[in-house]
Amino acid sequence: MSQELPNNNKDNNKTEEVDLLVFFNLIGNAFGKVYSFFESIAKIIYKLIIAILQHLFKSAKWYAIGLVLSFVLGYVLDKKTEKKYGANMYINTNFNSTRQVYENIRNLSQLAAIDKDSKEIARQLKISEKDASHIKGFFIEPDIDQNIQMQMYLEYKEGLDSVALAQSTYKAYVDDLSKYNFKSHKIGVLATDKNVYNSLKTNFITFLRQNPYLDSLKQINLVNIKGRIKDISNQINVLDSLKNSYLAIRKKESDKSVSNTSGNGTNLYMGNAQSNQLLVDESKITTLLYELAIEKTGLENEFVLNQNIIDVVSDFPRSGYNISEWTDYKKYTLPIAAFTLIFIVIMIINLNRFLKRQNQY
Repeated sequence: MSQELPNNNKDNNKTEEVDLLVFFNLIGNAFGKVYSFFESIAKIIYKLIIAILQHLFKSAKWYAIGLVLSFVLGYVLDKKTEKKYGANMYINTNFNSTRQVYENIRNLSQLAAIDKDSKEIARQLKISEKDASHIKGFFIEPDIDQNIQMQMYLEYKEGLDSVALAQSTYKAYVDDLSKYNFKSHKIGVLATDKNVYNSLKTNFITFLRQNPYLDSLKQINLVNIKGRIKDISNQINVLDSLKNSYLAIRKKESDKSVSNTSGNGTNLYMGNAQSNQLLVDESKITTLLYELAIEKTGLENEFVLNQNIIDVVSDFPRSGYNISEWTDYKKYTLPIAAFTLIFIVIMIINLNRFLKRQNQY
């Protein structure tokens, strides 16, 4: 038995060595295949680059002629083409006037971009026909801010019951929002004269505000706000006078020696009222005055913000800015198109020659 054990151990060691050799051979073969794969790809890329360079050197004169001619042609066309200028106006809409603004902008966009009716644009905006002829487009989109969307969602949740609140999600709410739900909007104007925007600063926003119904709604709202402010002012005056009277009584009472007093407020006693019965506490009047002052300030701010159907947050600048992209310049796009066209033509010619040689065999 003692002699068989060493033999078994040797056999086991040999088996383990064979397994390790097989394992390492498999790994080596795998790395070899990966290396061969990448090597073949590198060779293909290298041959492709060489073929492209050979093609370019053989046809260099055609490419040079095409690029030079297309660049010169593009440069001349760019000189004759009018530049594009743009500028934006930012507005806030009140009294649900967003739809009216969008409809007016759609009308102007139709006149400028499709109908090219500069006379009608000049009539509606009260500008010269020369300035109107330079206007090429009107655009509008909501000025979306994630913080405003979150605030709108929180206000929306406050009006839901428990069942609807559990089913409501922020993503679903945002997906259901339309451009008419926002108050802030950006209006853009495209023109070929950068000085047009100075003339739009005068009557453009007046044109957007024109709506008899909304104007009457604005007037009624302002009257109601002014009435509420007047009522609060009267309340403040009465309460302030009353508070001063109570303080004057407190001062007189403090000069007297009163045995039954309690609390921090002024104690007034009427007829046979018990001496410990508190009738008036001027601290409550002070708190009420503070609350009324806050409400009055809020109404005054609301009155200012509702002076107009549409508020201009940021008007058009005095002159527009160049908004042309590099793709708008022919001196860049024509050479690219010429290079591509020459390459395709030469490839077709070479393919035709190759097919003819194959037919001869």
